[in-house]
Formats: sequence, C-alpha cells, structure tokens
Amino acid sequence: GSLSSVADTVTITVVEVPATLTNIAGAATVTASSEDPSTGQLAIKAIDGVADGYPGDYTKEWATQGDKAGGWLRLTWSSAQTISKIVLYDRPNASDQITSATLRFSDGTTLSTGSLPDYGSALTLTFAAKTVTYVELYIDTVKSSTVNIGLSEIEVWGGIF
Repeated sequence: GSLSSVADTVTITVVEVPATLTNIAGAATVTASSEDPSTGQLAIKAIDGVADGYPGDYTKEWATQGDKAGGWLRLTWSSAQTISKIVLYDRPNASDQITSATLRFSDGTTLSTGSLPDYGSALTLTFAAKTVTYVELYIDTVKSSTVNIGLSEIEVWGGIF
C-alpha cells in the first residue's frame, strides 16, 4: 500500500487586543518641591482621585509654598510600570497656571506638556508605551499671576500591553 499525504491549510488570524489601562498614580509614592501642610494642600492630593481645588475644595489639590518655575512633582513606583498616557489637571483658580512643563521619565526620556488648560480642565498626553519606575512633572514656565504652582490631579495610565 501507498501512503498519501494530505496538506491542511491553517489560517491564523491575529487580533490586536487594546491594552487594559488603569490609573496607577494612586499606587505611587509622591514627592514634591514643596507642599502646604497648613492648608492640607499636600503632594499626595495630586493623586487622590479628585480633580478639584480652590475656588472649589482646596483640600483636594496639591499647592506649593511659593514655587513657580522650577517646582516639581514626582511619582515613584516600587516596581517598573508600563505607561502610555498621563492626564494633568492644573489648579482650577484663575491665577495659578502651568504654561509649560516637562515630564521626565526614569528611562531618560522627556515629554513637553505645553500649557495646561486654565481653570483645571484635563490635558491628556499620550505616547508610545514605556516602562518606568518614576515620572516627574518639572514646571518650566508659569502664568505671571502665579503665586503657588501645583496640580488638582495627575493620572498616569498604565497596564499590560
């Protein structure tokens, strides 16, 4: 008897599954150039999940003690995180505004933010996924009326890519 071989054709379809992103800011340790304990406007308030501040609830925002350009906020994780989106919320008052800042990542890369929307609405920055242990927001320039720079919230979106 003779053996005949049958070649089967198998088609494999590869489906891109979007990353499941989570706001991992709350899992970070937060440090800052300064904060205001007398008013409760602590650096940790930038990751409390509430994008609010003066003239709303000032206890929900991070405010510095007189910092302007040169002020900074750093989020550090105990293990490397893969991130691809950061959302920044400026302090919602009319005086204090970040007009340009640089996000500095632990992998040595940077990303310029441009001006944050005044009155605290969201500025969303997306980028190619990178794996980092920290991200720092370094304030480059501020509105001339700024007294105490800060943020009402920062979100760092990461996950499995």
